[in-house]
Amino acid sequence: MSTSWFPSLRHPSPDDLELWLESNAARGRHLTGVNRLLPVRMKFTDSAPTQTRYVLDQRAQPTPSDYFTFRENRGWDLVGSAGDLHVWRRDYTGDRPEGFIGGGNLTRRVSAWGTVLGVAALVLLATAVVLGILSGTGSIAEGSPRDAWAPAVAFAVVGVIAGIVALQLRISHVVAARAARTPAPAVESREPAPTA
Repeated sequence: MSTSWFPSLRHPSPDDLELWLESNAARGRHLTGVNRLLPVRMKFTDSAPTQTRYVLDQRAQPTPSDYFTFRENRGWDLVGSAGDLHVWRRDYTGDRPEGFIGGGNLTRRVSAWGTVLGVAALVLLATAVVLGILSGTGSIAEGSPRDAWAPAVAFAVVGVIAGIVALQLRISHVVAARAARTPAPAVESREPAPTA
């Protein structure tokens, strides 16, 4: 049993996280369960490598009862749920199975958050620059021009953090999109190579 800490920070895009889980399965590390700590901690067991498709699917609560039986009847296994986020897996051979209809909603929401954070970063950084200029020229109507430095620094710090998160979301999405166009990872064999 092994643990991976903060996988959602390293793979913030749902597509990227799915591909990361699949590459772990190809190396013989399989996700054992999901709980509310999913963004913080994932537990894995070591066993035979498999070619496994993972899907992160978000469904509003309460989830319809036929939601689970519908997926299970089509060969999917529920790894676990964290609130309205359900993690499914399916072993396969050949072509990588498609995800679920409507499964792109989570990806679209994460992409929208990346856009919002990017715009917020630009606005916050522009505000910090304006406040910095105003405090340097002494053109602030009331109070000392130095009073604008503290908000300027605060806006700059929050803007930089928002920009970094937006950039990480974008990079994760691009990496996942590129990886989805390439063939699935080959399953590594744990058997020793034959000697001649």
